Amino acid sequence: MYRPSRKPRRFDFPPGKSVAGKYQIERPLGSGWEGEVYVIVERNTGIRRAAKFYYPHRDPMGKAAITYARKLDALRHCPILMQYHHQEISYVRKRKVVVVISELVEGLKLSEFLTTQPEGRLITFEALHVLYALARGIAPIHARGEYHGDIHDDNIMIRRQGIAFELKLLDFFDLGRPTKAKIHKDVLNLIQVFHGLVGGRDRYKDQPKVVKDIIRGLKDSLILQRFQSAGDIQRHLENLEW
Repeated sequence: MYRPSRKPRRFDFPPGKSVAGKYQIERPLGSGWEGEVYVIVERNTGIRRAAKFYYPHRDPMGKAAITYARKLDALRHCPILMQYHHQEISYVRKRKVVVVISELVEGLKLSEFLTTQPEGRLITFEALHVLYALARGIAPIHARGEYHGDIHDDNIMIRRQGIAFELKLLDFFDLGRPTKAKIHKDVLNLIQVFHGLVGGRDRYKDQPKVVKDIIRGLKDSLILQRFQSAGDIQRHLENLEW
C-alpha cells in the first residue's frame, strides 16, 4: 500500500530553550538543507555564539557535522569564515542531534541589509567594495584548492565598518571532494550576488561598463573566460581603471 512520505520536521526552537544544559537559544540566524543556525548564549559566561543544529534525517551518523568542523578548522586562517569552537550533543524530541558551536558573526544578512538601502540596492562604488571584500575573503579558500559551495545573499553577514564593509560567510555546503568545477560554481555565485547588489535584472541595462564587464550578462561561459577563481575577481578589482 502507498504511504505518503512525511515532511521532515524543522526544529524551530523558541527563544529561551535550553541546549545541552549549557546554552540558551536567543534567536534564529538561518536554515538550510542540512540544518538550522541559531544565536545561543552560554549560561555560565553570557558569551554569545552561533550554533548549527544538524537535522538527524540529513546527518544520522554525524558525518556531515564532522566534515563541516574539520573544514572550518582547516580554513581557520581565512577570516571571512566563522571560527570553529567545538561540538555538542543535544536531544530533540528524543533524537540525538549534533550541534557545531562557532564564532558569532554580528551584522545583518546581506538579503536583509539590501532591504534597508534606497531602492533595495547599492550604488556602483559600494557594490564593488562588497564584491571585493567577498572575493578577497574567498580567494585564500580557492588558493588552497577548496571551495565554499553555498554563496548567496542569505548566507553572507554584512556590517559597515567606517567607509568599508565587513563580511562573513555563515555556512558552507559540503559537495564532496574539491574540484575545479566546484570552485567555478563559487565564482558564478559571487557574480550572481554582485548582480543582486546593483539591482538585478531590472537594473542591468542601465549599469555602467565597469559593472557589465564583471557580470557579463550572467553568461557562465563568458564569466569563466575572465574569472577562474575568487582571486581572479580580486585582482581584476584591484587593477580596475574607471
